[in-house]
Parts: sequence; structure tokens; C-alpha cells
Amino acid sequence: MFSPPPAAWADVGPVQQPSPTRRPASVAATPDQLAQAYKHVRSVVQSEGRTPDLYDLLSHSVRETQYSFSPQGWPSLVRPLSPVLSEMPGMVLERYNACQTVAFCGVFPELKRAWASVDNSFFLWRFDKWQDVPIEYSGEEQAIVAVGLARPKPGVFVEAIQHVLVLCTTSEIVLLGVCCSRGPGGAGDECDEVTLQPLPLYSVPADNVTMVCVSSTADGRIFLGGADGHLYELQYSSGSSWRSKRCQKVCHTGGLRQLLPSFLPSFLFGSPSALVDICIDDQRHILYTRSQASVLQVFDLGSDGSAAPAKVAESSEFLHDSSRALGGRDVFGRGGGDRKGAAVVYMAPIPPSQSHRLHLLTVTADGRRVYWAAASSRYGNDPAGPRPDRLRAEVARQAMPSSSAGAAGRAGLGGGGHAPARGLEVVAAHYSNGVLLLAEAAAGESRTRLFMLSRDLTIPPVGTATGTHVAVAGLREAVSQLEAATPGEACVIRSVPSSAPLLLGGLETAVRDELTTQNLGAAPRFVMVTTAGVLELEKLRPVDVLAQLLEQRDAAKLEMFFKSYGAPEAAAMCILLATAGPPQVTAAAVAQAKAALDNPRLCGEPQLREAAEGGVAAAPAFGAGADDALGFDMGAVVPVAEPEWSGAHQGLCLYASRVLQAVWDEQVAAPMRGSPLLKSRLSPDTLQSLEDKLRSLDTFLADYLQRRRGRLPGGAGGEPGALPAAKRQRLEDAQQAELKRTEAVHALVARAAEACFLLRVLCEHNIGRLALRMEEGLRAQLRVLRFREWVSSEDGEAVATQLISVLVAEHLSATGGVAEDLAAALQQGCGSYFKEDDKLYYQASGLLQRAEAAAATADREALAREAVSLMLRVPLAVDLVQVVPQLAYLRAVQAIVDLPLRKAAALDPHDVASQPGPEGEAAAQRRDEVCYQPAMAVLRLLVDRAAAPPALEALGKSLSDSERAAFRQQLLAHAAAAPDPCWHASLYRTLVQLRAVKELLSLDTPHLEGYLIRAGCLLGAASGTSVGPLSASQVAHVEVLARFYISRHEYAKAAQVYELLADRASGPGEQAVSLERREEYYQAAVLQAKSYGDAELLDRLESKARIMQLQQRLVGVLAAAASAAQDEAAREEAEGAVSELRAAPKPLEVLYNDFAIPSQNWRLCLEMVHLANFSDRQYVCQLWDLTLKEAWQQQWEAGGEAAAAVGAGDDAAAATALDECCQLAESLGGQFYPNENSFPSAHVLMRLEQAAAGTWPLHSGAAQGSDRVLLAMAGACQGSYEAVVRVYEALLSVRGGDEAGDALHAPALRLRLLRSLAAAITAAKDKLLDRAPGAFGGYRGGRREAGLLAAACEAYAAEARRLLPAAEAERLAAQFEALQAALQPLLGGFRPVAY
Repeated sequence: MFSPPPAAWADVGPVQQPSPTRRPASVAATPDQLAQAYKHVRSVVQSEGRTPDLYDLLSHSVRETQYSFSPQGWPSLVRPLSPVLSEMPGMVLERYNACQTVAFCGVFPELKRAWASVDNSFFLWRFDKWQDVPIEYSGEEQAIVAVGLARPKPGVFVEAIQHVLVLCTTSEIVLLGVCCSRGPGGAGDECDEVTLQPLPLYSVPADNVTMVCVSSTADGRIFLGGADGHLYELQYSSGSSWRSKRCQKVCHTGGLRQLLPSFLPSFLFGSPSALVDICIDDQRHILYTRSQASVLQVFDLGSDGSAAPAKVAESSEFLHDSSRALGGRDVFGRGGGDRKGAAVVYMAPIPPSQSHRLHLLTVTADGRRVYWAAASSRYGNDPAGPRPDRLRAEVARQAMPSSSAGAAGRAGLGGGGHAPARGLEVVAAHYSNGVLLLAEAAAGESRTRLFMLSRDLTIPPVGTATGTHVAVAGLREAVSQLEAATPGEACVIRSVPSSAPLLLGGLETAVRDELTTQNLGAAPRFVMVTTAGVLELEKLRPVDVLAQLLEQRDAAKLEMFFKSYGAPEAAAMCILLATAGPPQVTAAAVAQAKAALDNPRLCGEPQLREAAEGGVAAAPAFGAGADDALGFDMGAVVPVAEPEWSGAHQGLCLYASRVLQAVWDEQVAAPMRGSPLLKSRLSPDTLQSLEDKLRSLDTFLADYLQRRRGRLPGGAGGEPGALPAAKRQRLEDAQQAELKRTEAVHALVARAAEACFLLRVLCEHNIGRLALRMEEGLRAQLRVLRFREWVSSEDGEAVATQLISVLVAEHLSATGGVAEDLAAALQQGCGSYFKEDDKLYYQASGLLQRAEAAAATADREALAREAVSLMLRVPLAVDLVQVVPQLAYLRAVQAIVDLPLRKAAALDPHDVASQPGPEGEAAAQRRDEVCYQPAMAVLRLLVDRAAAPPALEALGKSLSDSERAAFRQQLLAHAAAAPDPCWHASLYRTLVQLRAVKELLSLDTPHLEGYLIRAGCLLGAASGTSVGPLSASQVAHVEVLARFYISRHEYAKAAQVYELLADRASGPGEQAVSLERREEYYQAAVLQAKSYGDAELLDRLESKARIMQLQQRLVGVLAAAASAAQDEAAREEAEGAVSELRAAPKPLEVLYNDFAIPSQNWRLCLEMVHLANFSDRQYVCQLWDLTLKEAWQQQWEAGGEAAAAVGAGDDAAAATALDECCQLAESLGGQFYPNENSFPSAHVLMRLEQAAAGTWPLHSGAAQGSDRVLLAMAGACQGSYEAVVRVYEALLSVRGGDEAGDALHAPALRLRLLRSLAAAITAAKDKLLDRAPGAFGGYRGGRREAGLLAAACEAYAAEARRLLPAAEAERLAAQFEALQAALQPLLGGFRPVAY
């Protein structure tokens, strides 16, 4: 079950600002126009990416321009948040006045609290609340010497302990748990209430080592710096074991010294230098230490930060090593000089986001800086970067100059020689995100002067060198000083952590410069603790400086600001102020910012380039014809260049790009880890923040565009008539072009704001759950959809529409069909996604749900009619996939047809789908997919229950067979009556796919035949030609077309369709056609031709069927030959022939000449010759010789081997070979008889008799009887012994000079032929005697046959007596005479005449 939506949908909109009214610009903009708008924004912005590497900035800076000062009258870049210092609590001061040993103070910005320790007491109080009562902890007996704060390791303490306080005394080191919570009733922030929880199990003895400093890693490791110069680690865990204690102190640098007695190290090795500072690079997992003697050490914590610190490098001579850096000699000389001023007082890691080459920054007591590298390579395969292997000074930088040096101008000059520019006495420093704060003790006073160095992002003055490399400007730093000195001596400076900007897209703030990030996050804040109290500070961003200048209303200062940062950057800041509004910005500053954007003196005007500039002609005026341009060459290509945009428009593009680019390429939703469910990649807070900014910008642009439209061309206060006509026209054209571009950006901003609103609402209702109810295709698109596509693509529009549909459907289910509150909220918050038509549609959807729930039939029908009438008004908003199943459930048959037709007409108002060509096909396909398919899904259910989609399964189960048949009949009747040809095409296609041919042919529509011809790709095809290849769907349509013709008794057309199917070309995959299938089509065509009665058509089709049979047999023979071939070449050749034969039907001559003859398949050759009615008798006789010879030799060789195996002679092999030849002659002769062209019976008989005599095809000497030959010839002559007798007579009548005459006149063969003839006459006589009695009395033909046989006996008896040997010839003559006598009773007085 889905959870119900929120009760009050009116609260879904933006919290800070109401949703603006939907504007025509955002509604009218198409996805392509929105994409083009963002492309324009990026093209105006051009290159704005990552800040150059800090090393490049430092190495390309010039000494004379390293520092700059703010112009006279500009506010200082650093200011206190409170006009007075937050003094130390009275309790702390009272205890300090009674201090006996030591006292320290510091700050924990993570807890928003300052701390102080006096002897053994520890105090903690909130520095941002006036006179906050401090927390006191006095649980230790010895004096506290060092304090630190760390985040605990996961799983060691309870979840309530969010931090661990490390207190180091002279005798032990203890841990205290720090619990943070909100105030009573949930008021205040997360650090409003802080309590300290003692942890008695977590304490270790100090072992006579005084700890000087404490530092921790992000994952909870605690490191300590001892006065003995060693690095210690406080290791703690949730329990003890035999290998490790619950809490223990480990020395990582002691070596052999820690094993010696305590009095020896100082005696042998000298006095150690205390470790006064430890800093850790949590991203690279590198630890740095600094001793009191300015000795720097580097330790590797491993690639994951869990390894024991391994010392990899050390710098023991700071001055010497620093002088070898870039610029080191200018800053430090050759390693000598003032060692007191060169003592290191501060160090900080440089994050990878600022530099891949530099790793550590050190600051000396007089303000000079050295940048160090701890790794020899810049990049590595390790996720934490290359591992440290050295410590080398890379760049040295002079101390900042005095403020008097920059009084004459903006650029400050560094000091000369090796000494710093001024005598600084740095007592505290802090570096973060490119900002360096230096606290200097005022000479002779108990006060502190604070200086801030930050990167100067203004445009360098003309003629000022900023570096030798053109591509990278040098690092210029702006020097600012807190206007009033701070009481007390500075102890520590720390930055106050703030929540990461939500719209940075996962990048660190330091990756981009301040101009890019100032519109995304708050100004950076710092806190400084002095001996007198705590001071909160804030660095002014450029936009904050601009806000103060705008409030001053000083035109000269404002103009200088625009020149310093450039008109585009300054305009972007004005837009930021104008969109922020109170209370962040005063109303006066907002008004002045808007006025500055409208001031041409500050932002300029758009300009079209002159014709001579760059060789590019100016574009003609907007709306002007081609003839208006003088000298226009019709044959030349005239490039139309974009205008030079005003600073206001460039600033708008800068601001819009910076707001959008953080999320523009972000993925909208992605699978959750370990789950297929989707989750938004953008948090609701991020979307809310972005939406608020975009809504503010949308409101600002609406007002800005209204003012721009009302401005006259000609500049500030200028009259249009004061300008020349051509220049005035160019100015008007440029302003119109910029106005159009601004309107496009406005549409993009409005659309993006609505996209954020919609995505936020979907996230609040579990977008992953909603996605499960989407179509699979759209759900797959959602998985890869990016925010830019969500805003400006048709795919994003489709996905959003589907998600809104699912959301509203869920809401309708939860509220019983009422969705007015949700529709109103969506229409107000994302009007371009949810329009007025959508509202009507979902109102109708609610009516349908109520109709489904209605008990009375009348109420159900009335609600359904009302819903359908509303949907017919807004067809484009109707989701037919969801609605049609509901209509089917309500049995609204007419609506199932009408709604798709109405939506198709609205989707294609110009009826492009009916036009030929690609555009028409695309429009028809879109109609089918969007409009017709939901209705066709219902038809599929009614035709085939198994074809029902999931949305209709319940309906299918609820219908009985009779109800389904009635429903189907009604739906087909309404569908057939529709006038839309595209609808009919979809209907026919569906029925063909379902193989519902009976239902299809029962439709009385005029479109069916033409559709089947087109869908079957038969348009223009003629009988006897080849079509295709055809897909399975096209073949199905053609088969239905044939059945269509059969149902209308048009058998000739049906035969032609089947012939086209059999003759079609074959293709890959489903387009392939087997020879068996082709034969089936030919047989079907033959059947239809017989029904039609066309002899010529029938003869052609039967011939094609016979040829196809031969082709199949030929394929079988060649395939068998390929499998039996031993030679690879022969096998490949046979396989190639098989593939070619299977590809398409071949003509008979091709089969014969290209396949049958080369493969020496003589039997198939004879069949092909017979089919072709070939009349060359001699050629056919040769084929018969080859066929019989091949059969004889195969059996002779096989029979000989078998006979040898059993010890038999050649007689058995000869008998087997003869039998094979006789079977072949009987089989083929039975097919060819009585065609003498293909079956030369006399020649075949001669070869059989010669084979029986053992004289052909080789002289085997194994003679056989002629009985088998006689039977074979009788079978070939279809049982007619009279025909066999005639064949023998024809053979015996051959003269000696004729072909084969000499062989036939050989006495032995001739005697054999006469014996065979006598046997044939005997068989013929016996067949005559088998006739019924009296058959000869009334049938003259029988007496004639008997007379012919008797005459033959008389003639051949005489011939036999002329042969040798005489005895055998005499016996044969007597046999003929006996046969003649036996035939006399059959003559009935008829005397035959010999011939």
C-alpha cells in the first residue's frame, strides 16, 4: 500500500518565496529553445572553470605587483561582527588573577566555544553569546599544559559523545566526552547545550613528558607533541586485549633514546627542542611537525591514514632550505640574516584543491612565507595522492608591505634587499581557502593589529605586469587591516566552519575563486582569541563591498568598482544583490543595484560590429528585407555575428551559469546502494535552495525585462534623433537581439525553477516508489536522466509527465478520486510541466475512479460520460495508457475508439501522417505509439487472453468467454466505422499480429486490401518478379492478403501472391526463406491456379514447383558431399554451393549448368533435361550412359568388396551392379515414359543388355540372365510388354552402319537380344490370355496385338536360324515357332503379316 500524500498541498511550494505566476515565456519555450538558451549562456560566459594551481600563480607573480591595497574610501575587507570585544568571563579572569603555575586559552570553532585553562581548571564558554556562563572542569590535580579536541573513532563511545576533549597535565593525559544538543524545546543550534562527560577508563600517565600541543585527524586519531621533541599518539579503543590496552600512549620518534635512562638523553644528545605544532593533511594523510627551533618534519600516515607515522623527510636548516626556493634569495638572502625574524611561527597544509604540487605553507615571525612540496610527483594511483618522500622549499614570498606603500595607488611595492618590507612581529596566524590572517603585537602596547591577505580578483591596472606567462596571471594579494587594534595579545586564530554550500555540486569551495562561490555560500568567518577576550571576524566578499558602495551612493566609487572587476562581474554581483533582497541586503542597496544595471555608463549598451571590423559585414536589421542591404551579393555567404552584449547581459549569463552549472550535469536519480530502487541524487534542501535562487532571479528578470522594453534606444538620456540613422538602427537591432536573448534566459530560469519544485515534490513522495509504477522504458530513461535533460529535453518532459501521472494516480487512490488540491499545487509550482489541460484531465481521471466505485449502473455510466466529455476537450493531456483500461473496465466501447482518434487528430492537426515520405511515416508511427496502441491492447486481450498486458490482466480474468466475444464484436464494429486510415492500419496490424485472420476478413472496410499490399511491401510488384527480402511481419501480411483474395474467390490473384512469396529474395535473420517453405508456397499457388482454371498459369507454377524440388534435392546431395569431403577446399566449395542454392530460387539452366553438371549428379541432370523437354537425343543418350555407368561402378566396387569378404566371385558383384542399373532405369523411365527425348528406351535397353552380358561398361566376363532387364523395361514402360517388344524390335532393326550397329550385330549379343525378345513376347502373350473370356470376340485391338506378336515370332524365327552357333539358334527358332503356334487361337481367323 502506498502512503497517502500530505494533507495540505498548499504548503508544497517554496518556503521563502511564493511561486511566481506562470509566464508565457516559460510556457512557450520548447525543449530545444531551452537548450539553446543554456548554450547561449555558456557561450557568453566562455571559460570559467577551475582556479589555476597555486604553484602556477606564485611562480608567475612579479615582486612589484604581489600585493595591492583597496582604493581610497573602499571598506576594509575584514571587519568585526561586533563593535566591541567579547571579554573573558569574570570567572576566568578571577581565576587567572590567582594563577599559580600556567594559563592557556584557545577556541573550538566546532563547538562555537572558547576555552581557557588556569592551573588545573578548564573553562569552556560560548563566544558568540554575550556573557555566556562558562562550564568549569576541575577534575585534575596537576596543571593543565595542553588541550585539544577530536572527533572520536567510530564505535568506541556511545553516539551521544560527538567529540573528545584531550586534557594534558604534567602527570597524565585524560579524555573527556563532549555531548552537544539543542536547547530546551529544540531551540537553538546543535551546539546550544554542551556537557562534559568524564571517561575514567581513558587516561594514561604522562611519564614525565610535558605535552605542548594536541592535534587530531578527521577519523579520530590523536597526536601529541612533547617538550622532549618526540611525536606521540594516544591510542584508544572500545576494549582491552592481551595485545593492546584500552588507552595507551605510543612514542613514534623515540628510537633508542626512549630505552635509555631519563638523565642520559640531555647529557649525551643535548637539550631537545619541543614540538610546538602539529598539523595534519587529512586528504593526503600526511602529518607535519614544527619544533621550537623551526625544524620541520614530514610523516606518512599511509594511503588510508591508518598506518603508524613514518618519518620521510626533515628540514633542520630552515633559512638554508628556504633560500634555495624560487625567489628564496630575494626573500632570505643566502641563508643568513635575521634568524629571529625567520623563525617559523605557523604552518598549515595546502589542500589538493588549491595545488597538486605544493603541500605545506610556513609563516615566519616577520611575515615571510615559504611554500613546500612533500612529494616528488604530482599525481599517483593512490586515492590520497602520491606518498610523501621529501620536504623541499618550492616558492618563497616576501612579507606584505606597509599600508603607506600603497597610499599612492592600488598596487603595493615590496621591500628591497633581503629584509622584509616592514618589521612585522607575527604572534598568531591562520590560513584557509586562500586567506591568510596575521596577528601582530603592537609595539609598546598590549594590543594586536590584524592583517588579512587574500587573492585580489580585480582587473590589474593597464600597463602593470602580472607575470611572464600569458595564460596564467600571477598571484596578487589584497592587503587589508582591521581598522581598530584589538585589546590583548593574540593567542590563536581559527576559521569558523560553515555548512558546505548546497549548490557546489560536490566540489570544494577552494576549487573555484571567490567570484564564483560568493553567490552560493555565506562570507567566511574567523574567530581570534586574545588575552583580553574573543573577537569574531568576517571577510568581506566582493559583493559585500559592492553593497556598501551602493549604500553610499557615490557614483565615482561605483564606477571605479565596475572598472576594477569588469562590467560583467560587477553586473553579476548587482543581480546577486537584487535577487537576495532583505534582510540579507538592505532595500536601498537593492534599488541601487537595479539602477546600476540600467545605467549605460556602468554596464554599456549592446553593439553590432561595424562592417569593417574583422572583415565581417554587419547583419541586416531585424525585420528588414534582403533588398534593404545595399550592395548585397546573392552569391556570397554573409556571416551574421552576434552583437557585443552589454555588461548587464553578460552579468546575467554569468550569474545564471554559476547558479545552474553546479547541478546542470547532475544525475536526477540513481539506484540506491544494494537496491534497485531509485533515489534522487539532489537532496530536497539542495533543490529548495536552488529553487529559491531561481525564483528570485525569475521575479527579478520579469521586472528587468519590463524596464528594458520601456527604454528608448540611444543610451542614457540620449534622444534617438541625435544619432545618425544607420547607427540608431544598429543600436535598435542590438537591443532587440539582447532583449530576445534575455527573454530566452528568463524562460530557462523559470523552467529550471519549476523543474526543481517538481523534483522536490517527487522526492518528498519517494521518487523510487513512484518510479516502480512507471513504464519500463521511461524508468530506464530516468536512471540515466540528467538535470539538463529534466529541464530542456523531450525525454525529460516524458519522464516528468509519467511521474506526475503516477503521483496523481496515487493521490486519487488515497482520496477517493479527488485531486483538486494536488492539481492546484502542481499548476502553481510547475506550470510548464502541469498545465490547465492536465488539471482537467486529472479531474476526469477522478470521475473515472468514482465511476469504477459506483454501485448503480446508471451512476457509473453518467460519471463515465462526464469524464469522457472532459477528456475529449483536452485530448493531448490524456494518458491513454492509464485511461483506456479504465474505459474497458466500464465497457465504454465508443470512448475506447473516440479518445485515441481525437488525440491523434490533435497530435497531428495537419494530417502529416497521410502524406508520403519519411515525415509522413514518422507522424503515422507517432500516432500509433501514442494514440492507438492503448486501444489495441484491449483488442489483444479480447482476441487472445494470453496477450493481455499487465494493466488488463484483472479485466481479462473477469470476462467470461461469451462476454469477451460480445465485447470483441462491439469493439471491432466501432473500430471498423472509424474514418481515420491510420487507425485502420493499426487495427489491421494488430489483428495480423494476433493471427486473427477470421476477424480481420470479416471487417467490411475499403482499406484492407490496400493496407495489406502496402504492409506486405507488394506495392508495384508484378507476377513473376522478385520482391523482398520481407520481414516476418510483412510475410504475415502477404499471407493474409492471399487468404483475403481466396475469401473473395479471386483465385488468380491468390496464386500470384503465393508465387511472389515463393519467389521473394531471402535475407538475414527472420527474412530468411527455406527451400521447403518456398515449395509450400508454390504448391499453394498451384492449388489456387487449379481452382482458377488457367492452363498457362498452372503450367508455369507446376514447373516452378518441380524446379524447386530439384533444387532441394541438389542441396541435399551437395550437403552430403560437403560432409563427406576429405579435402578442405572441396568442402568449402560444396558448402558455398549449398549456401548459394539456399539463398534464392534458381532458374533451371542455372541449376543444370552451375550446380548439377559440376557436381556430376547425372540422375538430376536427366530429370532436368526431361523437365526442359530437351530434344538432343545423342546428348541425352550420353547422360544415360553416365548415369548407368556411375550406378554400375558404385555397386560393382561395393559388391566386389563384399564378395571378396565372403569368398564369392565376380558374378555376385555383377548381379548387384546390374540390379542397381535396372532399378535406376525403371525409376527414371517410369517418370519419363513415353517421352523418347528424355527416355531413349532402345539405347537404355541396349546398355542394360550389354551390362547383363558383361561387356559394358567394362568387360567383366560375368554374364547374367536377361530376366531382370526385362522386368526393368516393363516397369519403365508402365507394365506394357507390347511396348517392350517394340523396343526390342527397334533395337534389332538397327543396321550395321548406324550408331552402335556393329555392337548390336555381334552374334552373341544379337542372340541374347532374341532370347530376351522371346521372353518379352511370352510375357505379352500371357498378359493377353489373362484377359476375360470373350474379350477378343468383341475387341479387334486384342486380335491385332496377337497378330503383331505372331508376325514377330515368324520373322525372328527365321533370323535366329541364320545365327551361330547353329544348335542354339535352332532351339531359339523353335521357341519362336512355338510361340507363334500358341498365338494362333487368339487370332480368330486373322492371319498376321510379317514385317
